[in-house]
Amino acid sequence: MLNQPGAHENATRRFDFAASRFTVCAAPFCNMNRLRAALLLVCLACVEEAPLNPVPEQVIPTTITATDRDLQPGESTTLTVTITNTLEEDVELSFPTSCQALIFIRNAEGRVMTPSNGTYLCADVPSLLTLAAGATKSYNMTWGGGVEFGPAGTSTRLPAGSYYASAELRADNYIAIAFPITIVVR
Repeated sequence: MLNQPGAHENATRRFDFAASRFTVCAAPFCNMNRLRAALLLVCLACVEEAPLNPVPEQVIPTTITATDRDLQPGESTTLTVTITNTLEEDVELSFPTSCQALIFIRNAEGRVMTPSNGTYLCADVPSLLTLAAGATKSYNMTWGGGVEFGPAGTSTRLPAGSYYASAELRADNYIAIAFPITIVVR
């Protein structure tokens, strides 16, 4: 067949076509690479971003403060829990017991030290708190560094160290937590 006119040119063209195809697709599995690339693009087009749920803000912010955060022997501090209605309407909080703001003193390991058994004794009488728009309500508790709330010397003193005071409101329709503050007992 090579003796026919133009046969050599056709063979050269075929070879050139094969050579150019090889240079365009230098990878050994060119069709496979194209398939992978197409599949990757299809997969990327199908991926949806998962919506991130933001951490909800407290509608009724709760804070805790102390008049003295470094208790020497014989000293007491007044812990104040303040809740604020930041809404433009009145809010009614319904509590399952007579206790509304619960203050806890924890050690560095997170164990509740005060009240001594970690629980409050509350009357099983529901209570209600109504906060007008923009209004605040404060609860005060005296703590003398002991295993129970009260002035210094009224209960066994905790060992010297750093403790964390926090507060919780556990209403039927709302729960708020005040971020802990550090109090040093000497």
